[in-house]
Amino acid sequence: MLTNTKIQRLKTPTKLERHLDSDGLYLEVTKSGSKNWRYRYKNHTGSWTMKSLGSYPKTSLEKARALRDDLEMVIEYKCISFRETASEWLVYKGYTSYKNKHLIHRRIESYLLPKLGNMTIANIKPKDILPILKQIEAKGHLELARRVQNILSQIFKYGVQNLYCETNPAQPLQGCTKKPQVTHMPAIIEVAEFAQLLRTIDNADNLMASVKLCLKVAPFVFLRSESIRMAKVDDIDFTRKLWIIPKDKMGREHWIPLTDPLIKLLKLAIDRSDGLYLFPGSKPQYPLSENTLNKALRAIGIHKNTHVFHGFRSSFSTLAREHCRLDGDLIELQLGHIEGNKVKAAYDRSMRLEERRELMEVWSNYLVQLK
Repeated sequence: MLTNTKIQRLKTPTKLERHLDSDGLYLEVTKSGSKNWRYRYKNHTGSWTMKSLGSYPKTSLEKARALRDDLEMVIEYKCISFRETASEWLVYKGYTSYKNKHLIHRRIESYLLPKLGNMTIANIKPKDILPILKQIEAKGHLELARRVQNILSQIFKYGVQNLYCETNPAQPLQGCTKKPQVTHMPAIIEVAEFAQLLRTIDNADNLMASVKLCLKVAPFVFLRSESIRMAKVDDIDFTRKLWIIPKDKMGREHWIPLTDPLIKLLKLAIDRSDGLYLFPGSKPQYPLSENTLNKALRAIGIHKNTHVFHGFRSSFSTLAREHCRLDGDLIELQLGHIEGNKVKAAYDRSMRLEERRELMEVWSNYLVQLK
């Protein structure tokens, strides 16, 4: 290794000389007597390259080593593969829902890694990405193509933020595939039909007890399938008259004020539960499976094009507005929807719990009257 004393004792050579310090750092001495720092490294193609780090003594030995270390880190980052970046990004996202995490991971494995996995992320261009999206589009999976493009864009954005790459080649491809036609989940929103649905559930004697109870509770709370299936007995606080879901789809705690008819159903569910899940599956200590609730609706004669489990949310949203004349903002808040105006959402963090209690009372009474 070089020292300042050794450098100062170097004589002017008759031809260019290079003196190694360490880890690819050289001091290049020319026949004119100038001393220049050079860093020798392999670029992303595997070829040896020299980079200038300044001249001595303006750039000291210590400074040259620091520049070498910084550049070495950047070069190492630039050689990271798409596969490694995607794996890091998944951890960084911190998905709380196993279902969502598994879905994203499967899409990365199925559509992105076969073509991009082993490529250095810094070298990937839009021309490498576009065929992947177009192939998905050609199969008629328009919404999937849009979602895969979004996953790609997020991975590359993460890469840029961590110096793995300099640009996001997926961003310019937003909208490069046909726009999917928006389709809504089938839901019953007519009063007479919804009343009949409630009575059909009440009279469904062919269902497993926990499934029937879950379907009876659903219209009162209009939760997403995962939230109600994964609900625990300990989530229910009868003293405060609250059902507290630790984290919903948006990663936030969600509160459901309890009404007397709902409390009656929940106490019955707890009495029949396994002590862990509010609505246990067929196996002890396991929740209801993902497709159970929709299958149960089919089993009691509700066609899949008429109403699905997620449809209870639309039923509540529509009927609560049109027939109960309830406040739209409160309805959205109770549904767990994020405020669209981000500035407003940042300042308005009120849970409006007492108003929501009144909303739930009105809705609960409406359901009882319908039945």
